[in-house]
Amino acid sequence: MKIVVGSWFSLPRLGSEAYSSLVKTGVKYESGMGFMLTPDCDLASAVRIIRRAVGGEVQLSVRCVVCLKEACPDCPYEGVCDRRLVSPLCLCEEHHGQEGAYDLYVRTVAAGLAE
Repeated sequence: MKIVVGSWFSLPRLGSEAYSSLVKTGVKYESGMGFMLTPDCDLASAVRIIRRAVGGEVQLSVRCVVCLKEACPDCPYEGVCDRRLVSPLCLCEEHHGQEGAYDLYVRTVAAGLAE
């Protein structure tokens, strides 16, 4: 199962213990929307709970902080990046390779913090 941090996703019906454990990790739930992993939740624990609930692997992905497209496909660091531990403020391949990428990143993050 692939989950994009900061996006809504659905899970099969959970028992009360699994649901309670998931919410205690900081995962958001809204009826009609589903679940959302946020950067503030305990991602490692949430992934363990979801893995047990779906009976399979859970792959995390993040969005580009600039354009909001999924940043992980084609990322040169994908093989070594542990998305449970790194910042969700990543750049997609398009923006990572641009001249002045770091300045663009800093401006975008600063603008988001000012809101």
